[in-house]
Amino acid sequence: MRQATRTRRVSNFGPRIVAVLLALAVHAGAQTESVLYSFESEADGAEPVSGLVQDGTGALYGTTDGAPSVYKLTPPTEQGGQWAETEIYNFPSFDDGVGPANGYLVLDAKGNLYGTTAFGGLNGYGTVFELSPPSSGETWDETVLYYFQAGGKDAQYPTGVILSGGALYGTTTSGGQFGEGAVFRLTPGKTGGPWKETVLYSFTGGSDGGPPVGTPTPGPGGVLYGATSYGGLYANGVVYQLSPPAKGSTEWTEKVLHNFGGSTYDGLIPSAALVLDKNGSLYGPTFGSIYPLPYGLIYKLTPPAWKETILYNFTDGADGEYPESNMIFDDHGALYGTTSGSYSGGTNHGSVFKLAPPRSAGGAWTETTLHSFSGGSDGGTPGAGLLLKDGILYGTTFEGGPNPDCNCGIVFSIKP
Repeated sequence: MRQATRTRRVSNFGPRIVAVLLALAVHAGAQTESVLYSFESEADGAEPVSGLVQDGTGALYGTTDGAPSVYKLTPPTEQGGQWAETEIYNFPSFDDGVGPANGYLVLDAKGNLYGTTAFGGLNGYGTVFELSPPSSGETWDETVLYYFQAGGKDAQYPTGVILSGGALYGTTTSGGQFGEGAVFRLTPGKTGGPWKETVLYSFTGGSDGGPPVGTPTPGPGGVLYGATSYGGLYANGVVYQLSPPAKGSTEWTEKVLHNFGGSTYDGLIPSAALVLDKNGSLYGPTFGSIYPLPYGLIYKLTPPAWKETILYNFTDGADGEYPESNMIFDDHGALYGTTSGSYSGGTNHGSVFKLAPPRSAGGAWTETTLHSFSGGSDGGTPGAGLLLKDGILYGTTFEGGPNPDCNCGIVFSIKP
């Protein structure tokens, strides 16, 4: 069920450096985690893998992998009441798609949900689907918008989609012209006709990077930003920019903005989609890092030269290790995210963190650990990103929960 263990790079560091970095991590005790729902067995889904989206009524939506499904959590009608879970769609067969991807679902203005399955479908390479609210009952209506195909230049094994300008954009971990993954677009057909897929860019796995991680991030002028887990000049991943075709052309242009691993103090293996601030800077996590600690970090790239700044290096203490989920901003420019915790049977079960920007130019960002998961009733392994609504953070953990015989994961909230 859990993702395969990734190879770690081990660095040698002295106790003085560790002490300094631990001192920089501020562990706040004022924040309280609330468990909104605990998955009990495969009968209610089990092992939530996606981030959450929220509709206008306050209901939350996400996906599970234990028994592949899409679920809805309805908030209580009275303060202190329980949230109610409903499975709104179960994937009935291989042809329907297998393994809802751990990216976010997308909710449009009409209340339709969009997502991907990482595998399955008619050709076995994944699908893009739409779920429409039912006219009656609890089961939503599913439409497969696209089945990824074998051979040729088609993308394969999608990792989620975003909705931008009426089209869906996403990435895949394989396929494309060179077999190293691709960025694709799906545009709706006229009068309800089939959606059309276009592969915008195929990665080679060489200097341009590959395969891509997370969904692309839209920027001004139709530009897309993203990261790849490997490839680039140092084979440790890149941050890339995709620009729409110039007039008279049909080809999108890729530009590498940063190659990871080119200096002693840098990240390795970008692990999630990027976030863009109002000034055009990009932010993201890496699964590993070179020096002084190997537990991953958060970086910033500032245009126009795309200079890299390391905002925080995780210590494997209460602050966690291995960030690999999408991050989000609040209205004050602070970043929120999660770390997934140990991949080798260790005692670290992940965390929720906040990174606050410096009060003056050139200052250091401040890390606050909002919650360290125990792997027990409070959950463990928050591998998906967070949702911030009305000052409350919502998220999921892949493991943990009050029933140790299940270890099926939870949905939680935290007020920063």
